[in-house]
Amino acid sequence: MNELQREYTAFINNMDVRLGAFVLADLPETFDKEDGETVKFPKDFGPKSLPMLELFVLSKFPDTEAALAPENRRFVEGLIRYLGETFLRAVGGVWDHDEKTGNGMPFIRPDTEAGPEQGEPIPLVAIVLTAVDQRTARVFGAVLDKARDNLGGDGTPKRQCTGLSMGMLNAENSSKEEVEFLSRFIGTVEPGIAAWTQEQAEPDSWSFDRESLARLGRQLSVRYDSREEMMSEDEVTFVGGAMRFIGETVRRIGLGQWRYGTELEADDPRQKQPFIRFVIGDQNLDIVPWRLAQAALEDKDAIASALDAIIEMRESEAGAEAD
Repeated sequence: MNELQREYTAFINNMDVRLGAFVLADLPETFDKEDGETVKFPKDFGPKSLPMLELFVLSKFPDTEAALAPENRRFVEGLIRYLGETFLRAVGGVWDHDEKTGNGMPFIRPDTEAGPEQGEPIPLVAIVLTAVDQRTARVFGAVLDKARDNLGGDGTPKRQCTGLSMGMLNAENSSKEEVEFLSRFIGTVEPGIAAWTQEQAEPDSWSFDRESLARLGRQLSVRYDSREEMMSEDEVTFVGGAMRFIGETVRRIGLGQWRYGTELEADDPRQKQPFIRFVIGDQNLDIVPWRLAQAALEDKDAIASALDAIIEMRESEAGAEAD
Protein backbone atom coordinates (compact mmCIF):
# COMPACT_ATOMS: atom_id res chain seq x y z
CA MET A 1 0.00 0.00 0.00
CA ASN A 2 1.53 3.35 -1.04
CA GLU A 3 1.43 6.54 1.00
CA LEU A 4 -1.55 7.97 -0.92
CA GLN A 5 -3.58 4.81 -0.33
CA ARG A 6 -2.68 4.82 3.37
CA GLU A 7 -3.79 8.42 3.74
CA TYR A 8 -7.05 7.74 1.93
CA THR A 9 -7.74 4.64 4.05
CA ALA A 10 -7.15 6.68 7.19
CA PHE A 11 -9.44 9.42 5.86
CA ILE A 12 -12.31 6.98 5.36
CA ASN A 13 -11.69 5.05 8.58
CA ASN A 14 -11.71 8.26 10.63
CA MET A 15 -14.88 9.61 9.03
CA ASP A 16 -17.22 9.08 11.98
CA VAL A 17 -15.05 10.76 14.60
CA ARG A 18 -13.67 13.61 12.52
CA LEU A 19 -16.90 14.49 10.77
CA GLY A 20 -18.80 14.34 14.04
CA ALA A 21 -16.21 16.56 15.70
CA PHE A 22 -16.42 19.05 12.82
CA VAL A 23 -20.20 19.29 13.05
CA LEU A 24 -20.22 19.66 16.84
CA ALA A 25 -17.08 21.70 17.45
CA ASP A 26 -16.48 23.75 14.28
CA LEU A 27 -19.93 24.60 12.96
CA PRO A 28 -21.84 27.22 14.97
CA GLU A 29 -25.29 26.76 16.46
CA THR A 30 -26.50 30.05 14.97
CA PHE A 31 -25.33 32.36 12.21
CA ASP A 32 -25.79 36.08 11.60
CA LYS A 33 -26.94 36.79 8.04
CA GLU A 34 -25.84 39.88 6.14
CA ASP A 35 -29.14 41.58 6.95
CA GLY A 36 -28.45 41.14 10.68
CA GLU A 37 -30.94 38.31 11.22
CA THR A 38 -29.72 35.49 13.48
CA VAL A 39 -30.80 32.07 12.25
CA LYS A 40 -30.22 28.49 13.36
CA PHE A 41 -27.31 26.88 11.53
CA PRO A 42 -28.46 23.68 9.76
CA LYS A 43 -26.17 20.67 10.31
CA ASP A 44 -28.29 17.93 8.77
CA PHE A 45 -26.30 17.13 5.58
CA GLY A 46 -29.25 18.44 3.59
CA PRO A 47 -29.03 20.56 0.42
CA LYS A 48 -30.51 23.54 2.27
CA SER A 49 -27.48 23.61 4.56
CA LEU A 50 -25.08 24.37 1.69
CA PRO A 51 -25.74 28.14 1.24
CA MET A 52 -25.39 28.75 4.97
CA LEU A 53 -22.27 26.61 5.09
CA GLU A 54 -20.74 28.54 2.20
CA LEU A 55 -21.49 31.88 3.89
CA PHE A 56 -19.82 30.61 7.04
CA VAL A 57 -16.75 29.52 5.06
CA LEU A 58 -16.53 32.97 3.46
CA SER A 59 -16.70 34.56 6.89
CA LYS A 60 -13.69 32.49 7.97
CA PHE A 61 -11.48 32.82 4.89
CA PRO A 62 -10.89 36.18 3.17
CA ASP A 63 -8.97 34.50 0.33
CA THR A 64 -7.68 31.15 -0.91
CA GLU A 65 -4.33 31.69 0.76
CA ALA A 66 -6.04 31.71 4.15
CA ALA A 67 -7.97 28.55 3.27
CA LEU A 68 -4.72 26.78 2.41
CA ALA A 69 -2.86 27.94 5.53
CA PRO A 70 -1.55 25.05 7.68
CA GLU A 71 -3.44 26.26 10.74
CA ASN A 72 -6.73 25.86 8.85
CA ARG A 73 -6.04 22.39 7.47
CA ARG A 74 -8.14 20.59 10.09
CA PHE A 75 -11.16 22.81 9.42
CA VAL A 76 -10.88 22.41 5.65
CA GLU A 77 -10.62 18.63 6.00
CA GLY A 78 -13.79 18.63 8.10
CA LEU A 79 -15.43 20.86 5.54
CA ILE A 80 -14.73 18.53 2.61
CA ARG A 81 -16.03 15.64 4.69
CA TYR A 82 -19.29 17.50 5.26
CA LEU A 83 -19.59 18.55 1.62
CA GLY A 84 -18.86 15.04 0.37
CA GLU A 85 -21.38 13.41 2.66
CA THR A 86 -24.01 15.98 1.69
CA PHE A 87 -23.51 15.31 -2.03
CA LEU A 88 -23.66 11.55 -1.45
CA ARG A 89 -27.00 11.84 0.30
CA ALA A 90 -28.42 14.04 -2.44
CA VAL A 91 -27.25 12.26 -5.60
CA GLY A 92 -25.59 8.97 -4.61
CA GLY A 93 -22.05 7.92 -5.47
CA VAL A 94 -18.92 6.93 -3.58
CA TRP A 95 -15.83 8.42 -2.00
CA ASP A 96 -12.78 7.87 -4.20
CA HIS A 97 -9.22 9.09 -4.79
CA ASP A 98 -6.43 8.90 -7.33
CA GLU A 99 -3.16 10.69 -8.00
CA LYS A 100 -4.58 12.99 -10.69
CA THR A 101 -7.92 14.24 -9.39
CA GLY A 102 -7.85 16.99 -6.78
CA ASN A 103 -4.11 16.64 -6.15
CA GLY A 104 -4.68 13.23 -4.65
CA MET A 105 -7.28 14.44 -2.15
CA PRO A 106 -10.50 12.45 -1.62
CA PHE A 107 -13.33 13.33 -3.98
CA ILE A 108 -16.86 12.17 -4.80
CA ARG A 109 -17.60 10.04 -7.84
CA PRO A 110 -21.35 10.65 -8.24
CA ASP A 111 -24.06 8.48 -9.70
CA THR A 112 -25.63 9.63 -12.98
CA GLU A 113 -28.44 8.62 -15.29
CA ALA A 114 -25.92 6.24 -16.94
CA GLY A 115 -25.47 4.29 -13.73
CA PRO A 116 -23.79 4.17 -10.29
CA GLU A 117 -20.49 6.06 -10.01
CA GLN A 118 -20.54 7.09 -13.66
CA GLY A 119 -20.30 10.85 -13.12
CA GLU A 120 -17.36 13.17 -13.44
CA PRO A 121 -15.45 13.47 -10.15
CA ILE A 122 -16.50 16.23 -7.76
CA PRO A 123 -13.14 17.62 -6.49
CA LEU A 124 -14.07 18.91 -3.06
CA VAL A 125 -10.94 20.92 -2.28
CA ALA A 126 -11.15 22.71 -5.63
CA ILE A 127 -14.81 23.52 -4.95
CA VAL A 128 -13.94 25.06 -1.59
CA LEU A 129 -11.17 27.17 -3.15
CA THR A 130 -13.49 28.27 -5.97
CA ALA A 131 -16.13 29.33 -3.44
CA VAL A 132 -13.60 31.35 -1.44
CA ASP A 133 -12.28 32.96 -4.61
CA GLN A 134 -15.64 33.85 -6.19
CA ARG A 135 -17.35 34.87 -2.91
CA THR A 136 -20.90 34.50 -4.25
CA ALA A 137 -22.14 31.93 -1.69
CA ARG A 138 -23.61 30.01 -4.64
CA VAL A 139 -20.84 27.60 -5.59
CA PHE A 140 -21.74 24.67 -3.31
CA GLY A 141 -25.36 24.74 -4.43
CA ALA A 142 -24.44 25.05 -8.11
CA VAL A 143 -22.26 21.94 -7.90
CA LEU A 144 -25.13 19.99 -6.36
CA ASP A 145 -27.61 21.29 -8.95
CA LYS A 146 -25.36 20.10 -11.79
CA ALA A 147 -24.99 16.67 -10.20
CA ARG A 148 -28.77 16.43 -9.83
CA ASP A 149 -29.27 17.36 -13.48
CA ASN A 150 -26.97 14.47 -14.42
CA LEU A 151 -29.29 12.07 -12.61
CA GLY A 152 -31.98 12.71 -15.19
CA GLY A 153 -35.71 12.38 -14.50
CA ASP A 154 -36.75 14.35 -11.43
CA GLY A 155 -33.18 14.53 -10.14
CA THR A 156 -33.60 12.07 -7.27
CA PRO A 157 -30.99 9.39 -6.43
CA LYS A 158 -31.41 6.03 -8.10
CA ARG A 159 -30.36 4.18 -4.94
CA GLN A 160 -30.49 4.66 -1.20
CA CYS A 161 -28.16 7.01 0.68
CA THR A 162 -24.53 6.03 0.27
CA GLY A 163 -23.11 8.32 2.95
CA LEU A 164 -20.64 6.90 5.46
CA SER A 165 -21.25 8.91 8.59
CA MET A 166 -24.31 7.22 10.08
CA GLY A 167 -22.44 6.27 13.28
CA MET A 168 -20.68 9.56 13.85
CA LEU A 169 -20.38 11.31 17.19
CA ASN A 170 -23.26 13.61 17.99
CA ALA A 171 -24.71 15.48 20.94
CA GLU A 172 -26.77 12.42 21.93
CA ASN A 173 -23.96 9.85 22.10
CA SER A 174 -21.02 11.98 23.26
CA SER A 175 -20.17 14.85 25.56
CA LYS A 176 -18.68 18.20 24.63
CA GLU A 177 -15.51 17.24 26.50
CA GLU A 178 -15.15 14.04 24.44
CA VAL A 179 -15.63 15.85 21.14
CA GLU A 180 -13.13 18.56 22.08
CA PHE A 181 -10.54 15.97 23.15
CA LEU A 182 -10.97 13.83 20.04
CA SER A 183 -10.85 16.89 17.79
CA ARG A 184 -7.34 17.50 19.10
CA PHE A 185 -6.21 13.93 19.63
CA ILE A 186 -7.24 12.29 16.34
CA GLY A 187 -5.02 14.66 14.41
CA THR A 188 -2.01 13.52 16.47
CA VAL A 189 -2.47 9.79 15.92
CA GLU A 190 -0.92 9.27 12.51
CA PRO A 191 1.85 11.91 12.86
CA GLY A 192 2.62 10.53 16.32
CA ILE A 193 2.90 7.00 14.99
CA ALA A 194 5.08 8.14 12.08
CA ALA A 195 7.47 9.92 14.45
CA TRP A 196 7.48 6.96 16.84
CA THR A 197 8.30 4.38 14.18
CA GLN A 198 11.20 6.52 12.92
CA GLU A 199 12.77 6.16 16.35
CA GLN A 200 12.66 2.36 16.15
CA ALA A 201 15.59 0.21 15.10
CA GLU A 202 13.86 -0.79 11.83
CA PRO A 203 11.35 1.97 11.03
CA ASP A 204 10.07 0.45 7.79
CA SER A 205 9.26 -2.88 9.41
CA TRP A 206 6.32 -1.54 11.45
CA SER A 207 2.90 -2.04 9.89
CA PHE A 208 -0.66 -1.93 11.13
CA ASP A 209 -0.81 -5.70 11.59
CA ARG A 210 -0.82 -8.42 14.24
CA GLU A 211 2.87 -9.20 13.94
CA SER A 212 3.80 -5.62 14.78
CA LEU A 213 1.52 -5.71 17.82
CA ALA A 214 3.17 -8.95 18.95
CA ARG A 215 6.61 -7.40 18.49
CA LEU A 216 5.59 -4.31 20.46
CA GLY A 217 4.35 -6.52 23.28
CA ARG A 218 7.74 -8.24 23.45
CA GLN A 219 9.51 -4.88 23.34
CA LEU A 220 7.47 -3.44 26.21
CA SER A 221 8.01 -6.51 28.38
CA VAL A 222 11.78 -6.16 27.95
CA ARG A 223 11.95 -2.36 28.17
CA TYR A 224 10.13 -1.99 31.49
CA ASP A 225 10.29 -3.87 34.77
CA SER A 226 7.30 -2.08 36.28
CA ARG A 227 4.40 0.23 35.51
CA GLU A 228 6.18 2.96 37.44
CA GLU A 229 9.07 2.82 34.97
CA MET A 230 6.63 3.00 32.07
CA MET A 231 4.95 6.05 33.59
CA SER A 232 8.17 8.00 34.19
CA GLU A 233 8.57 11.40 32.55
CA ASP A 234 11.43 10.17 30.36
CA GLU A 235 9.14 7.58 28.74
CA VAL A 236 6.21 9.85 27.85
CA THR A 237 7.15 10.17 24.16
CA PHE A 238 7.79 6.47 23.62
CA VAL A 239 4.68 5.32 25.49
CA GLY A 240 2.53 7.94 23.76
CA GLY A 241 3.60 6.67 20.35
CA ALA A 242 3.17 3.04 21.37
CA MET A 243 -0.33 3.72 22.73
CA ARG A 244 -1.34 5.40 19.48
CA PHE A 245 0.10 2.53 17.46
CA ILE A 246 -1.78 -0.07 19.49
CA GLY A 247 -5.08 1.79 19.25
CA GLU A 248 -4.85 2.62 15.56
CA THR A 249 -3.83 -0.91 14.60
CA VAL A 250 -6.66 -2.66 16.44
CA ARG A 251 -9.09 0.04 15.23
CA ARG A 252 -8.21 -0.45 11.57
CA ILE A 253 -8.27 -4.24 11.66
CA GLY A 254 -11.29 -4.58 13.93
CA LEU A 255 -13.25 -1.67 12.36
CA GLY A 256 -13.54 0.38 15.52
CA GLN A 257 -13.77 4.03 16.49
CA TRP A 258 -11.64 6.24 18.72
CA ARG A 259 -13.54 7.45 21.76
CA TYR A 260 -12.60 9.24 24.99
CA GLY A 261 -13.79 8.40 28.47
CA THR A 262 -15.72 11.08 30.32
CA GLU A 263 -18.25 11.03 33.15
CA LEU A 264 -17.23 7.50 34.17
CA GLU A 265 -16.33 6.12 37.58
CA ALA A 266 -12.81 6.99 38.72
CA ASP A 267 -11.73 3.34 38.65
CA ASP A 268 -13.06 2.76 35.12
CA PRO A 269 -9.99 2.18 32.89
CA ARG A 270 -11.60 4.32 30.17
CA GLN A 271 -11.94 7.42 32.36
CA LYS A 272 -9.83 10.26 30.90
CA GLN A 273 -8.29 7.84 28.41
CA PRO A 274 -8.64 7.50 24.62
CA PHE A 275 -9.99 4.06 23.79
CA ILE A 276 -11.31 2.09 20.83
CA ARG A 277 -14.99 1.12 20.66
CA PHE A 278 -16.13 -1.83 18.59
CA VAL A 279 -19.84 -2.28 17.95
CA ILE A 280 -20.39 -6.01 17.57
CA GLY A 281 -24.00 -7.02 17.14
CA ASP A 282 -25.94 -5.11 19.78
CA GLN A 283 -22.97 -4.86 22.16
CA ASN A 284 -20.06 -2.46 22.61
CA LEU A 285 -16.55 -3.78 23.18
CA ASP A 286 -14.09 -1.17 24.43
CA ILE A 287 -10.30 -1.58 24.26
CA VAL A 288 -8.03 0.86 26.16
CA PRO A 289 -4.58 1.00 24.50
CA TRP A 290 -2.87 2.32 27.64
CA ARG A 291 -4.14 -0.66 29.62
CA LEU A 292 -2.99 -3.07 26.92
CA ALA A 293 0.48 -1.53 27.03
CA GLN A 294 0.56 -2.08 30.78
CA ALA A 295 -0.75 -5.64 30.44
CA ALA A 296 2.21 -6.46 28.18
CA LEU A 297 4.52 -6.15 31.19
CA GLU A 298 2.91 -9.26 32.65
CA ASP A 299 2.04 -11.00 29.38
CA LYS A 300 3.97 -10.09 26.24
CA ASP A 301 1.16 -11.59 24.12
CA ALA A 302 -1.59 -9.46 25.72
CA ILE A 303 -1.78 -6.88 22.93
CA ALA A 304 -1.90 -9.33 20.03
CA SER A 305 -4.34 -11.54 21.96
CA ALA A 306 -6.73 -8.61 22.35
CA LEU A 307 -6.75 -8.20 18.57
CA ASP A 308 -7.36 -11.94 18.16
CA ALA A 309 -10.39 -11.69 20.44
CA ILE A 310 -11.86 -8.83 18.40
CA ILE A 311 -11.35 -10.70 15.14
CA GLU A 312 -12.96 -13.84 16.60
CA MET A 313 -15.98 -11.86 17.73
CA ARG A 314 -16.29 -10.23 14.31
CA GLU A 315 -16.16 -13.62 12.62
CA SER A 316 -18.75 -15.03 15.01
CA GLU A 317 -21.01 -12.08 14.27
CA ALA A 318 -20.62 -12.61 10.53
CA GLY A 319 -21.37 -16.31 10.92
CA ALA A 320 -24.51 -15.59 12.92
CA GLU A 321 -25.74 -13.16 10.30
CA ALA A 322 -25.12 -15.74 7.57
CA ASP A 323 -27.19 -18.34 9.43
